[in-house]
Amino acid sequence: MSILVNPSNWRLLAALTVLTVLTVLTTACDSAREPKPKPAAAEAEAIEEVPSAAANQPEKVPTWAEVTARVAEQAKLAQAAELAALARELKAAGADGKALKALSPASALRFYDRNGQLNSDGAELLAELGQLDRHGMDRNGYRIKGIDEATLAVNTAFAAERQVWLGLDRQPRAALVAAQAALWLRGGDSSAVDLARAGGDQLGSAGLRALDRALPQVVLTATASRLALLHADVELTRAALRYVIDCDHALPTHPFKYTPPGDVKRFSDKHADALTKFLDGAKGRMGAELRAKQPTHPQYPLLLGAYATYKELVDAGGWQPLPKLAAKQLKKGETNPLVGAIRTRLTAEGYSAGDGGDLFDEPLETAIKDFAGRHQLDQDGIVTKTVLNEMDVPAEKRLRQIQLALQRYRESEGRDPGDDFYIFVNIAFQKLWVFDKGAPIDKHRVIVGNNDIDVDQLTAMKGKINRTKMFSHKMTRVIIAPKWFPTSRVVELELQPKLAKDPSFMEKEGYVREMQADGTEVWFQKAGKSNLLGDVKFQGPNKFNIYLHDTPFRALFSKARRPFSHGCVRVDKPVDLAELVLGRDRGMSAREIKDIIKERQEKEVKLKTPIAVHIDYVSAGVDEEGRAVFGYDIYGYDQAYYDGVLPVEEAKEYKAGSTRGL
Repeated sequence: MSILVNPSNWRLLAALTVLTVLTVLTTACDSAREPKPKPAAAEAEAIEEVPSAAANQPEKVPTWAEVTARVAEQAKLAQAAELAALARELKAAGADGKALKALSPASALRFYDRNGQLNSDGAELLAELGQLDRHGMDRNGYRIKGIDEATLAVNTAFAAERQVWLGLDRQPRAALVAAQAALWLRGGDSSAVDLARAGGDQLGSAGLRALDRALPQVVLTATASRLALLHADVELTRAALRYVIDCDHALPTHPFKYTPPGDVKRFSDKHADALTKFLDGAKGRMGAELRAKQPTHPQYPLLLGAYATYKELVDAGGWQPLPKLAAKQLKKGETNPLVGAIRTRLTAEGYSAGDGGDLFDEPLETAIKDFAGRHQLDQDGIVTKTVLNEMDVPAEKRLRQIQLALQRYRESEGRDPGDDFYIFVNIAFQKLWVFDKGAPIDKHRVIVGNNDIDVDQLTAMKGKINRTKMFSHKMTRVIIAPKWFPTSRVVELELQPKLAKDPSFMEKEGYVREMQADGTEVWFQKAGKSNLLGDVKFQGPNKFNIYLHDTPFRALFSKARRPFSHGCVRVDKPVDLAELVLGRDRGMSAREIKDIIKERQEKEVKLKTPIAVHIDYVSAGVDEEGRAVFGYDIYGYDQAYYDGVLPVEEAKEYKAGSTRGL
């Protein structure tokens, strides 16, 4: 049975492989049954003597006891051959060897039975391997071709066995005994008692002769089947190990925690105990246990649906590249051959673009606004070169983007939110969602860190240091009417130059400078309309000192793409978010919160139950209407993965004495 690869290309190779095994085993079987070879001279003499003597002697009829003893002896040899083959498999498995040794004890199959059939775990594992592309998992580490070849080898070996039994059609009872003997030789649940029960002890002379003649081929083919089963079972076990590694340990697309392919291969040895424990515990329910390894984030199953949609689009041919836009833009009311091409392009992806031909009509404008909204573009209904560039992204790349999103969720710290109530920020979409019991109950536009080159004087690092980080933490308090304490970098780069230009700057903007006991100077901005944290701050301990907060620069939220902060996440409806969080946790009313804001006196409210905040970077998703949406690769993390330049280097050491003027 082939799961992913067409077997026609290697059927001949597999058949030749089985034939080679049979030839080797023939030699072993014959040597076990025949007396030790004579010296060459004696053997030559015997060759001349045997024909005339043998021709006149009747064929000896073996006793049932002799047949049984011979099968028992060959079963031991078959077991020894299997143990030797297992040792070779373990040696060849490299880093997988440690886990395989624990998972593959002698004469024990995990995914097959001794009749050559996949058990329920084997069938379920193959079904999950068939879904690798759908989950955005790289197939290269799964030895898919090897699994297909091993599966075919099992089928071929058992077909050879059946031919031996069919050759005993004139002695049906002998055929039954041969089949039972083959099971014993394969390591199945069989013994001399079972041979007798199959009718062996009732065989007459003709039946015993027929069985005796067939026995060498029974031994050969059954032992070949045993070895083929072992190899196929090992291949599936290695694939199962890789599946768990990919779900639990590997980070092949992470911008900073990137796992190189060589390290992924070594994870089998590094995590051998945990992998062994999982696979042993998954017996009898392999499919369910493997599926449980996938993320539980609400977006994950929705993205699987999006994958199916775009896979159909790709299989149907996707859409054609668009002609170049000669003018600066196109808008409703204009007639242009490009309009018809745009209409065809949008229709191919499922948009309702109307049938107005080359006239830019209202249905097309509506479709373009819809397209823009699903690709983080301005929803003004105007076609610009930026809009055309997004339309020109092939269906194949959109499908790959969805696969990357699935993998990013697998690598996310927030992949399994756990808590009923939590906050999720997606940097690539510049949006925030509040989830309760798996459903989004609130959504906000946010502003994330900019992508500019900057310098951090404290750490002496220069680069794109303002990017919002990918991490998870717990929100522990909400500060209403907060003071703002700018970092020394912000003081030097932004505030001091403004003060130098305008001596009244500090008073007008509400800044205060205080001298500390150790002689250091601290700047802070009092609560008020110009306070850069706005009316509310949502904070929790984290090594990046990143938090959610309000901002006085409200106009920035109207932009489609919003990378404007120094790393913290600015929220467009912070008071509403505070009402939701504090109302749930402390029973505070909207009126109470707004009264504190009016007083302009900072008040910290500690949460009784800390709230998980997951900040991540996933550039494809599914909206509330079930449609695929594509974010902006704002920091180039997606492209870095596609180009194979992970991990990303965002900053380097900076040795200048001052950062002023940068």
